[in-house]
Amino acid sequence: MGRAQGIVEPGNSSLAPIDREAFRQQYGQEGLFRLRLGVEAAEQPPKAGAAPQPCPAASWAGSLQKQRYAAAMGLRKYYAAGEALGEWRRLCPATP
Repeated sequence: MGRAQGIVEPGNSSLAPIDREAFRQQYGQEGLFRLRLGVEAAEQPPKAGAAPQPCPAASWAGSLQKQRYAAAMGLRKYYAAGEALGEWRRLCPATP
């Protein structure tokens, strides 16, 4: 077996509403990896007994999470940006 080269992204699922490929092209594989780790951390289900939270905004564009994402991206803090995105995805799951 050959050695794996580069960073392997955990999971291959969509990062909607963010375009994963556009993000990778702009910020690189490492940035995408850190973003994905933040998303996965924030998407964890709440602890048992925690009260469910409603979706905080009608859209990603109008949400506090989008503002936190933009601020983190301005500082190139990809993990923190991923946490904001993951929180949005957890609180406002996409409906089919």
